[in-house]
Amino acid sequence: MRKRLFAVLIGIAFVAIDQLVKLLALHSLQIDSFRFGSSYAWLDVALSLNPGAFLSLGAGLAPGVKQLIFILGVGAVVCWAIGWAFTHWAQSPRKAVAIYFIALGGASNLIDRVFREGHVVDYLILNLGSVHTGVFNIADIAIMAGAAVLLVSEFRSKRRLN
Repeated sequence: MRKRLFAVLIGIAFVAIDQLVKLLALHSLQIDSFRFGSSYAWLDVALSLNPGAFLSLGAGLAPGVKQLIFILGVGAVVCWAIGWAFTHWAQSPRKAVAIYFIALGGASNLIDRVFREGHVVDYLILNLGSVHTGVFNIADIAIMAGAAVLLVSEFRSKRRLN
């Protein structure tokens, strides 16, 4: 029970920090953008309001369809994922934490969509030479970290079976 309470508190703190950073980005990056790093590898910090999902997928969908997918659909998946993580916390802690990270990132981006006219606040772009990522945020990092843990865990479990 204590571990779950701790997880809930960590989750609330994560979403609060992510939302605070997004508010700072909305306030500070309206006019300016920033660059950190060298000429080969750098991080751009610039405001982007993303109307779609990963890499703006779905941005061109009709508003009603976007709301159905990005608000109701994501909300249902986030609720399911949090429930799954808490019910499997003891049996499969690595998977449960990974799914919880994905759910927290999804929940924070969902808050953006509900309160920012269907947009998610993104502000980070990683550049390595001529290669760069799409624009992302801290919630997206939690989603990708959770997905990476699940992927690595799956590969390791398949190796053990062979």
